[in-house]
Amino acid sequence: MSSLLKKVTMALLILVLVATFGFGCGKKGEERTTITIGCMADLTGVASSAIKPIAEVFVDTARYYNDQDLIPGVKINAIVYDTHFDAARIVPGYDWLRGKGAEVIVVVMAQDAEVLKSFAERNKCVIVSSSGSPGLVEPPGWVFLTSTFSRYPTFALLKWISEHDWDYSNGIPKLGIASWPTLTDLDKVDAMKAYAQAHPDKFEFVDGLLLPTGTMDFQSAVRKLKDCDYISSQSPQGAYFWRDYLAAGYHKAKVLDPDGSMSSALPFFTAMNGWGSLDGAVWGMSCLSWADRDESPLVQRMYDMLLEYRTGGKDISNYADNQAYEGAGASFVAVPFDILDRAVNEVGAQNFNGQAYYDAAIKYKTDGPIWENYPVNGYSETKRTLMDYTALWRINAAEESFKWAGEWLPIMLAP
Repeated sequence: MSSLLKKVTMALLILVLVATFGFGCGKKGEERTTITIGCMADLTGVASSAIKPIAEVFVDTARYYNDQDLIPGVKINAIVYDTHFDAARIVPGYDWLRGKGAEVIVVVMAQDAEVLKSFAERNKCVIVSSSGSPGLVEPPGWVFLTSTFSRYPTFALLKWISEHDWDYSNGIPKLGIASWPTLTDLDKVDAMKAYAQAHPDKFEFVDGLLLPTGTMDFQSAVRKLKDCDYISSQSPQGAYFWRDYLAAGYHKAKVLDPDGSMSSALPFFTAMNGWGSLDGAVWGMSCLSWADRDESPLVQRMYDMLLEYRTGGKDISNYADNQAYEGAGASFVAVPFDILDRAVNEVGAQNFNGQAYYDAAIKYKTDGPIWENYPVNGYSETKRTLMDYTALWRINAAEESFKWAGEWLPIMLAP
């Protein structure tokens, strides 16, 4: 009995020591405060081909933060609600995310943020949106845009085109837009029209054709815009417009994308229309490209995440939406997580809430090490748009490449 008692005592002692050292060392995921951040995105609706990769990089960014212990003492719980591109699901989605404990909600579609603005103010829950209209953030409140209003980079890109891309010996170039009536496209229509009116010697605005959401037949728009030199459209609807444009035998126009909205569905677009239709396209983006990862810690992070979480360590080309992943992760999605990091550093994980996030957001600037080789953009007490610059990107069809052209253009607040 004495021998048995000694063995039992020794076994219990070993268990106590293992438990003590185990909790003392702290495995990843243990002894952490969980902070929940939500995302609303279309995963199964008409815009899912463009939006789903953004939701994936949102989840992967949270996983990367947890795996690398980037916010010591914090485990980020990232949850996504599928809106199905259905306005009736916006408020229920917000309630569901809040019910799961989300203190911050990231939304991909501007119209979702428009619906949720009053809820954000009332519940002190910050909404971080990829885009939006002036009415969404003026007066400044609890909605923050990781971009700016689409009109501002549109002005900047049109100025660049007039100075560097168009040969005026061919006459005055014609502008048009064919898309769905999203808030960003409504803004771009107004911007193109205003710029052409302010500079009639530089551009002629033909028309802004915004067909009902979900429309896939753009033949009527093609007939009206067939003589344009630059045509803008958002994704995924742009793929359908250019399909009909090419099928009608037209090849003249260049794809104009002032705010990078086409990039999220680039594989969808090229699968339908080929790279040739994009040759010489002029796009404005808010991030650097895969080719710049040696100069950008943020792009390198996106590359590492994509390899580990989506391709099993294989080449990133095995992930069809790799460009959308990088474009979202190296701009839009990176911002709310960086703000979260700074908020926790200011108040501590145990004291974190929506107010702490808001307080960190109004002081936020892209001035940390992760933003190397990006211009400094930021918010303030009165400013809720982040971007003050847009990156000029060009497409080379022969190389099937989509690259930063080496310039950051200051946005323009007026034409």
